[in-house]
Amino acid sequence: MRILICHGYLLKGTGSNQYVQSFARSLCRQGHNSIVFCQDDDPRLDFVSSFVMEEPGIRLRVAWEQEIEYPGSCMVFRPDIGDLLPVYVCDSYPGFHVKEFPDLDERELRDYVERNRASLSRLVKRFSPEAIQVNHTVMLPCIVRPIAEEAGVPYFVTVHGSAIEFAVKKDRRYLDCGAEGLAGAKGIIVLSEHSGDVVREVFGGMVEGLDEKVIVVPPGVDTGFFRPDDRSLSEAVETLLEAVEERTGGVRVGDFVGHAREGPPDGGEEVDDDVEWETTRINALHPDWLPESDISTRLREMAAEGRPFLQFVGKLLETKGIQCVLPALPLIMRDYPRACLVVVGFGELRGILELMLGALDRGDVRVLTRLCEYANARYTLADSAFTPVLTFLDELAGEGSLDEYLRLCRGLDLAGSVIFTGYLAPEEHRHLMPHARAALVPSIAPEAFGLVAIEAMACGVVPVASLHSGLRDALEPAAEAWGREAESLFLGTREKFVFRIAAAARKVMGMPEDALRYRGELMREAVKSRFSWDAVSTRMIQIMGSGLES
Repeated sequence: MRILICHGYLLKGTGSNQYVQSFARSLCRQGHNSIVFCQDDDPRLDFVSSFVMEEPGIRLRVAWEQEIEYPGSCMVFRPDIGDLLPVYVCDSYPGFHVKEFPDLDERELRDYVERNRASLSRLVKRFSPEAIQVNHTVMLPCIVRPIAEEAGVPYFVTVHGSAIEFAVKKDRRYLDCGAEGLAGAKGIIVLSEHSGDVVREVFGGMVEGLDEKVIVVPPGVDTGFFRPDDRSLSEAVETLLEAVEERTGGVRVGDFVGHAREGPPDGGEEVDDDVEWETTRINALHPDWLPESDISTRLREMAAEGRPFLQFVGKLLETKGIQCVLPALPLIMRDYPRACLVVVGFGELRGILELMLGALDRGDVRVLTRLCEYANARYTLADSAFTPVLTFLDELAGEGSLDEYLRLCRGLDLAGSVIFTGYLAPEEHRHLMPHARAALVPSIAPEAFGLVAIEAMACGVVPVASLHSGLRDALEPAAEAWGREAESLFLGTREKFVFRIAAAARKVMGMPEDALRYRGELMREAVKSRFSWDAVSTRMIQIMGSGLES
């Protein structure tokens, strides 16, 4: 089958980027031929057979071709859309001026639509796809619709959560554009029952026949890629570091130290100004998409000392709940003093997390409180995202144990027990995941699904995760494998959130290795049967085939 995959961003990273990469690889493995329309400027992946770039003047350039060991083929096509890249949540994309969708003026939005549509129209005429798979609710479905209708090609929209939460719900323009794009789709693929409910809630009454269009197809995980590892942790770390070196060519965040601001701004005595300056300074030292400068030293030390670790993988955003993990760590280390936390990811919270960790390490509740109050006002992708930490401190004070907690913090080497790795590609962090005692997924905002939890379970690692929204579907293998005990591993509402993270992590830390391994095998088998990418892509082909027949 000839399939055109439309994605506005990259093939590397997390979320929808990883979804598109995995889907395209699986199609290639099954013998299908695809073109991925995206903005990746170096998609040198094992399944990509050629990379074509559109240059100014509508000229096409074949950047490279390579032999692949798959029965199908995949060409990546990078359109020329200028230097503006609209996003849902502000992020770093080298070579682009990035703006969030609600911040676009009418001219910018019109130009983005027209350039994408012109490029896609030319591509559809050349490639003659049998079906088109489009990612995100806006803007690509709206862009694709007239092209697909003119060509008589059915298109199917996969809904990822961020477009609805951070564009459609914030700006009426995108509600209308989203409805227009979904109305023309043969099918609307949602990643969970929760995602389907959100689509119906937001677009109900605007899209005719919406209920019949919505189809639940959870994303997959490559269970040959994410799997248990019999090697030692030291061996796994060395493999990870070799992969990082190959990707980055030795570039580290430390090479960017000179770009940091050298001193506080004039009049910087105001609390918010101080924190703003300090977080900006730290973030400048940690550019996106790169590993931390000390990643080799820190991971090797952890492996050599045989320290058990908990792992967080994801964007450093307030919605992901990583800010609630740091104050839980002292409670974990009280019982397991050799435990440590590995934070895999990058994002805007990098600076505030480092400041919070410093305040915890010093046992400075005044500074920690100040930082959380500032962060509640500054980071607003989730309502009052740092309030669970403030509530935790208030509860400790109310029960008379705050001073004891602060003494505990000062007596532990918290700063030395948290390892920020920076960005690691899935091809890299997959070597680390099987050795974690637990994967932490403490999201405090709705999730379309819970891919990190699925990846962890494929590795035989239990997720300590929030039980809500799309995560509920993703956590079914863990719920079945752990039975009644699963309640103690899952995080519900924000009530006593920090305490619950600590309690769940302590439970896992205290379990015998053979018991964890047995539960891990059960989770992995369930993931293989329900969430393998081969099963997912087969289902997607069936859906697209039915669209062709109709």
